[in-house]
Amino acid sequence: MNIRNFFGKSEVIGLDVGSSAVKMALFKEAEGGLRLVRAEIKELAEHNDDASFEKEAVSALRYLLKGVGTKKAKFIASINCPSTAIKKVVAPYMPRSELKAGIALEAKSYFPFSIDGSMLDFEILGDVVDKGIRKYDLMVAVCPINTVQNNLSILKKAGVRPFSFVTSSYALGKAAGYAGKEEDLKCFVDIGSSHTEFIIYRDKTIVFTRKIPICGDDFTKSMTDTLVSDRGRTQLTFAEAEKIKKEVGIPADNDTNLIDDKISATQILSMLRPTAENLANEISRCLDYYREESKGARVDNIVLFGGGASLTGLTKFISDSLGLPVRIGDPLEGLKTEKDAIRERERTAHRVELAIGAGLSNAKGINLLPPEIKNEVERTVKRGTIEGIVTAIVIASVLLLMGMNIKIGNFKKRIHVAQLELAALSPQIRQAEARRVADMVLVNEPYWEDVFKELGSLIPEEIKIENLKIENKIIDMKGIVISPDGQQILGSFILSLETGLFNNVKLTESETSADGSAVKFELKCWIDYER
Repeated sequence: MNIRNFFGKSEVIGLDVGSSAVKMALFKEAEGGLRLVRAEIKELAEHNDDASFEKEAVSALRYLLKGVGTKKAKFIASINCPSTAIKKVVAPYMPRSELKAGIALEAKSYFPFSIDGSMLDFEILGDVVDKGIRKYDLMVAVCPINTVQNNLSILKKAGVRPFSFVTSSYALGKAAGYAGKEEDLKCFVDIGSSHTEFIIYRDKTIVFTRKIPICGDDFTKSMTDTLVSDRGRTQLTFAEAEKIKKEVGIPADNDTNLIDDKISATQILSMLRPTAENLANEISRCLDYYREESKGARVDNIVLFGGGASLTGLTKFISDSLGLPVRIGDPLEGLKTEKDAIRERERTAHRVELAIGAGLSNAKGINLLPPEIKNEVERTVKRGTIEGIVTAIVIASVLLLMGMNIKIGNFKKRIHVAQLELAALSPQIRQAEARRVADMVLVNEPYWEDVFKELGSLIPEEIKIENLKIENKIIDMKGIVISPDGQQILGSFILSLETGLFNNVKLTESETSADGSAVKFELKCWIDYER
C-alpha cells in the first residue's frame, strides 16, 4: 500500500508577485526530489495605485491557480522591495535560542539601512573557526513588515495560505543551484520592472548580493522624454514607450527606421543608451567590489534573468561594455520537468525564475513570515499530518480486514471439503474444527491501530513512505529520505522504531542517489506487541 501522500503535501507552488506580472511554478513530489509540472505568467493590466495593483494581482493569482487544490499545496512566495536584503555573515557562537536576538543587535553592521520595523530570519549554513574561535556561518535575511503584510493581504484575498516567504535573491540562488557545476562561480542579474538584483553564487551558497538602482521601468521612462526633431515635438506615453521597448529594444547604431510614424530608431537609441550605460556601470561596480572583497575572485560570465532581460540588444550592450560574455538564463536547466511544463520556453523561462526558485526553497531555511503566521502554519501542518495518519490507519485496517476475510473465505472452502470427506463425523467435531480455524486467524495478531499510530508518530518529515506491506506480523516498508543527511536520518529512524513496538528492525536495502540528495531504502520490522 502506498501511503506517501498521507505524510506530506505532494504539491509545492512557488509564487512571484511582481509589479508587472504574477508568476507561478507548480511542482509535484517525485522520486529523488521535485518535478516541475507547470510554470506560467499572467501579465498585469496598467495600475496607478496600491489598491488597483492589489486587485490586479489577486485576479492574476486566481487565474493561475484554477484547478489547483490550494488546501493541499504548499505555497512558497518570493518577496522583494528596496529594503529587502539577504547577506552571508559570520556570527559569534551562542545558544540557538539566543541567536536571533544577537543577530538583530548586530544587523546594523550587516545591512546599509535600518532594519527597525522589519522581519528578520536566518539560516545556519554551518560552523567556522576564526582564529581558534568557533563561530556560526549564517545567511541572514530582512524585509520590511509592510512589504510582508502587503503580500499576505494579496495572497489571502486569492485564497492562498503561504507556507513560507523568501527574498528574491534567496529564490534566485535556489534556482541557480540546479544549473551548471556546483563549484562554478555564477553571476546573475535579475532585472525586474521595479527592482534589479545582483547576485554571485558558489557551491550552493549566496556569497554576494546587491540592489542595483536601475530597473526595467527606467528604460520605459527614459523613452517618455519630449523629443524635438524636424517633424516637430514628440512625446510618448508610458504605454506607448513600453510597447516600442518590447518590440524594438535597443536599436543598432546604424538603424534609421521610423517606428510607428512617431519616432526614429536613432532617437530610441539616444534615449535608451544612458540607462543601459548606467546599468552596465552598476554591474561593473558590483564586480569590482566583489573582486576586492573576495581577494581577487573573478567572474567569467554574466547571466540575465527577469522581464528586463528580454530587452532586445541588452545582452550585447552589457557584454560590449564589460568585455564579458552575457546571456539570458534558463532556470529550467538541470530541473526535472514534465513535457510542455512551460510554453514558449526561450521567450518566457527567464521571467519565472523567482517562482521556480521559491518552489525549490528549503522549507527549513529562510522564512520571513510573521511568527503568528508561522505558528498557525505549523499547527495546520500538524493537523493535516494527524488526519493523514488516521486516514492511513483506516485504509490499512480496511485492507487488513479484507485480507483476513479472504483468508477466512479460503479456510471455509477447505472446511467444506473436509466436511464432505468427514460427513460421518459428529457435529461437535465440525464445530471444534471451525473454532480452531477462527483461532488461527485472530490469535496473537497485533492491535493494528496502535501499530500504525506508533509508526505515524515516528516517521520524520524528511522520510516519505512509498510502499508498505504487512505479512505474518512483519511490516515491509519501502521509502525515500529526501535530505543530504539521508543516511544519518535513516539510522535515527531505525533506532526510534526499535525502541517502540518493534523488537527487531532490519535494513534490507539502502541506495544513495547520484547527487547525494536522497536515499532509497527498504526495512523489515518485526512487531513486539499482541492483543
